[in-house]
This record gives sequence, structure tokens and C-alpha cells, in this order.
Amino acid sequence: MSIELGQLAIQPASGKPVPPEWINTNRARLCREVLISVGMDAFEYTDYSTGHYGKTRSAGITLRFVSVVNGQSVYAVFNADLTRQRNTATAKAGALLPKGQFRIGKRSHFYKFWMATGLPFPRRLSAMHDYIGKLRSVLLTGSLAGDRLDAGSLVPVSLSAEQFRKAVLPDNFRTRSGQLPDNFRTRAPDKETATAQAERGLQPIPTTCVANHENKLIRKDEYKTIPYTPIDTPKPPQDQTVDEWLEAYSST
Repeated sequence: MSIELGQLAIQPASGKPVPPEWINTNRARLCREVLISVGMDAFEYTDYSTGHYGKTRSAGITLRFVSVVNGQSVYAVFNADLTRQRNTATAKAGALLPKGQFRIGKRSHFYKFWMATGLPFPRRLSAMHDYIGKLRSVLLTGSLAGDRLDAGSLVPVSLSAEQFRKAVLPDNFRTRSGQLPDNFRTRAPDKETATAQAERGLQPIPTTCVANHENKLIRKDEYKTIPYTPIDTPKPPQDQTVDEWLEAYSST
């Protein structure tokens, strides 16, 4: 398991694809637990708006996000052009674009940001507003000051399979199922040594004395014992296959 380009990637040992319903059910919880474990925050895209910002009324686009870890609402602002580039049948070049539409160039921060996500580009950059909803599938991280993300630092989250494994199985995890702590008393203290006990027959009725019970045995040395049934001990996570871990994780 890993997070690649901001998206959870799982490759089971069986080679079979992970059911989409499992990913939809467990993705958010699993990613949040791993991010908290490695001390990283990440943000999910929610929506956007366009407008003119600051004292200079510069045109731009505001992307809004929510923290996966603590639910904080944050935003990032990118420069963008909000006017028409060419004359059309309904408007002249330089007129404002319809609400929500914007234009970007290949040298813009937004273009570089989008390229880093690995998401597809529209055939025309002027149609980017139709594709921006695809950001909802990508976990992002960046430098945060207050509630504003530095647009130039915004990149998809990346966690290798090794980082993911260490987050799920920290070093202080007990490596053997049923392993006892070092200070566990494995032997009774010398001053509390139990005295030897004489062997007795099984007594199905507590009020029956030993002598009477033993006299009722049918044959000498014939004792019936309850067969031992081993208890299934679950494998520790580090000994499980990815498929076994996924099944165990979704059942918790």
C-alpha cells in the first residue's frame, strides 16, 4: 500500500483488484490514520470561485480545501485571466467570462500545479473549469499560514510503501502474537512457591468426596479427559498478506 500522486494505491499479493466499495468505505479512515501516524496533514478539494483580489484587484481563482486530519477549512489563490481572449458572437475580446470560467497559460502556477497531480488536461485550457472537479480524488499538501495555503507549494501527497508500512506497523508493535512484556512474572516468586498437590480424579459434582468418586471408576487407570481444542490466534499484521490485512481492517 502507498499513496501515489495523492491517491491511495493498493496492490494485493493475490493480484486481484481491491473491490471499489472497500476503497470507498475505508479510504478516508485509512489515509487519515496513516497521515496522523507520520505527522503529516493533507487536504481534500471542495470547491472553487473566481474573482479579483487584493488592493490591485488582480484576477484569480480560489481553490478551497478541508484538512483530512482536523477538518480545518483552508484555501489557495492562483492567478488567472477572467476575460475573453477573442471576439465571439455574443461578446468582444476583453469582456468578462461567464461566472466560474477562467483562462490560464502554460507558464502559470496553476498549470504547473495541475501537471504535478497527473490528472488529464482538457483539450482546450479555457475549458479547465469543466475538469477542476477531478481534484476531489487527490490528497494535497503544502505550506500553510493561518488558513491560507501557499499556491506555489501545493503538491499531491506521496507516501512510499515502506513509509506506509511503518505507519501501519510502528516499530514498537509487538512482533509476536501473545508476546509478554519483559517485566511479566514468568515464574512464581520463591516465597510463594506452591506446594505439591496429589493427583485426584475428576469430580463432576463438587459435593462428592474423592474416595467415593474414585471407587466408581469402571477400570483401573481409566480417566476421561476433555480433548484440547486449540484457539485460533489472529496473525499479527506484519505476518498477514495484504488481502488478509484488508479483510481484518475493514472488519474493525
